[in-house]
Amino acid sequence: MMHHLFNRHLAAVSLLTVGLLPALAAADTCSARHRVCDAYCEKNYANSPHCLAVCRNQTAVCLSTGCWESRVTAKRCGFDRQ
Repeated sequence: MMHHLFNRHLAAVSLLTVGLLPALAAADTCSARHRVCDAYCEKNYANSPHCLAVCRNQTAVCLSTGCWESRVTAKRCGFDRQ
């Protein structure tokens, strides 16, 4: 059951690129993407600890690679690592 909940939350967080496309277009840094992800967690999941953890993990990857990946959209790279 826990695995099912994890996948459901992960899929939902990944949908942030669909629901927040205008905000994502302006999010050209890793920290800006992190803020968009956190806002999605706040709006849709009452700041679920799991949702926020997914955002932190995606941010860590972005800071080290310059890329942000979503299960909904293809990997996008070239973000400023700040």
